[in-house]
Amino acid sequence: FMPSDHPAREIHDIFFVEGEGKIKNREIWDNVKKVHEEKWGFWDENLAKKLILKSQNTAISARELAKAKSFPLKVFSIDRVFRPDVIDAKHFIEFEQCEGIVADENLNFKHLLWYLKEIAKIFGAEDVKFKPSYFPFTEPSVEMYVKIGKFGWVEGGGAGIFREEVTKPLGVKVPVLAWGLGLGRLAMLRLNIEDIRYLYADNLKWLREV
Repeated sequence: FMPSDHPAREIHDIFFVEGEGKIKNREIWDNVKKVHEEKWGFWDENLAKKLILKSQNTAISARELAKAKSFPLKVFSIDRVFRPDVIDAKHFIEFEQCEGIVADENLNFKHLLWYLKEIAKIFGAEDVKFKPSYFPFTEPSVEMYVKIGKFGWVEGGGAGIFREEVTKPLGVKVPVLAWGLGLGRLAMLRLNIEDIRYLYADNLKWLREV
């Protein structure tokens, strides 16, 4: 759902895997191709078939929207994602992401911010703030920030309203609120720890006690 020749692809670091993907639904494939050619005038089929370790769970939401027969619809998933990042106290090359979508008539950006605030509260966030951002799948887009220990404000995830380029090929005509939250960073807040690597350590004593 990103333009094949769009420079934004360069900011979304991913791990490529050998081989080529199979087209499981030719109708959706053709619809995506048509929308890309209408909107951006270009579609690279070979690029679209490349296999990757997923860097976000938007693919899960897209599949669920494609299967949807009626609305309202709410879908939530937690799955592992992979990004070639520099490992430190706040970053790891694999982590769990909570993907969520809510689709229905008359939903708007204020509803999305409310959802994000309520989710942040569950993890113990007393302060939440938002910054405008860019994501290929959503417009408008926003980043959610929460305060974590000595780090201060830390990004907890990205969100937005799915672009028409995402929903139109799937036959979806209602607004779709969407977000992807990094559970590791939110767990740091909830568990009061200051290094995300603790969550992936092999210290069983610490893992049991926490």
